Amino acid sequence: MGLPTTRSTDPAARARQLAQIREAVLSGDPAPGPPRPVVSESWSRSLAADIDPDRGAGPPMVFQQSEMADIRADHPLAETLPLLRETLVAIADEAVHMMIVTDAEGHILWREGRYDVLRRADKVGLVEGTRWSEDSIGTNAMGTALATGLAVQIHSAEHLVRTYHSWTCAACPVHDPDSGRVIGVVDVTGPVRSFHPSTMALVGAAAKLAEGQLRFRMQAHDEALRARCAPTLAALGGGFGALVTPSGRVLASQPSDWLAVPRVSLPAQPGAGLTLPDGRAAVLEPLAEGYLLRAEQRVRTVAPSSCAHLRLRFLGHGPSAELGGRRLRRSEEHTSELQSHHD
Repeated sequence: MGLPTTRSTDPAARARQLAQIREAVLSGDPAPGPPRPVVSESWSRSLAADIDPDRGAGPPMVFQQSEMADIRADHPLAETLPLLRETLVAIADEAVHMMIVTDAEGHILWREGRYDVLRRADKVGLVEGTRWSEDSIGTNAMGTALATGLAVQIHSAEHLVRTYHSWTCAACPVHDPDSGRVIGVVDVTGPVRSFHPSTMALVGAAAKLAEGQLRFRMQAHDEALRARCAPTLAALGGGFGALVTPSGRVLASQPSDWLAVPRVSLPAQPGAGLTLPDGRAAVLEPLAEGYLLRAEQRVRTVAPSSCAHLRLRFLGHGPSAELGGRRLRRSEEHTSELQSHHD
């Protein structure tokens, strides 16, 4: 989400306009124009979180540098770093910006770029281990992207806290292809004077490339899991079963058309029962990776057009019975019972 085209596109002039809007809105005076809705809504959330617009304390340092290596290694975006560097860092260097990658809570895990920009960022807390959620530091591209789930650009005085009015940033969430949840944010941040209109599009493209790489890896893992667990499904014989990922995605089922849904809601505990979309009960059994979902056999039903009719006769040569047009033999005892009911 870029800056409005109806206003000045010169970074310095736009920064002055935004400062006037911010001061008027915060003081309750008439503003020369409204802030963008995404900014106005973010200001409201930030103020509700008791963020001080003029004396912000800076982002909290949550992780120490000694912890960062392990935290980065465990994060799913670690494998996308070479791709993000190739896409963003060289351009960020040229534009006097830096690339930042956060986790889903807004903690900065990586930042790379020009030395002079990094040193300037040190002074305002734009460093690894700090948290940049809106409730920690107010309106900023990383925190607002996480709060809204959307790509966003925050320029100069659109930042609620005055300290960051000399910065511009563009951020885009990255989603886990398995669960669909946001797992982090890709951001490009730099001084206001270096703002470029194409930055937002570049950041969005980089985030999509990262998601594509994660999706390719997930698909390869899915295929390997199907191959390893094929004997488990086959061992069910004629039983109904499905291979399910820890997030509930259905990878394979037996019969192949049995479970025609992409995902099921998993119970809190493996081994517990759950109800399938068609109303039948099933049980989830843990495997080395994922789960085996076992269900009751389908109940066979007879179509109304093929239902057999029972016909009883009590006249003539004694009682008789026909089922579907076929005469049934009755024991003398049963015959006497039918006759007594007739009498």
